[in-house]
Amino acid sequence: MTLNLSPKTRTVAAATIRVGHVVMESHEHPAQVTEIRRGAGGRLNIWARFVWQASKEPQWLLGSFQPNAPIEKAVR
Repeated sequence: MTLNLSPKTRTVAAATIRVGHVVMESHEHPAQVTEIRRGAGGRLNIWARFVWQASKEPQWLLGSFQPNAPIEKAVR
């Protein structure tokens, strides 16, 4: 399996991110969104795994974002 560590991206609002989307945690670190929870003040707590992690590995908190915060989402 070949991993694309530098996919094309588009900046989108955090509120448009859904489970299964691939976002960039940092340069060459794409992560697949595994869970989204509403937090205090309407913030979105986004959980993810790096694309090279197995589904049985624990997910981790990518971050807590305001709904209009910019996030780099991978696009085809």
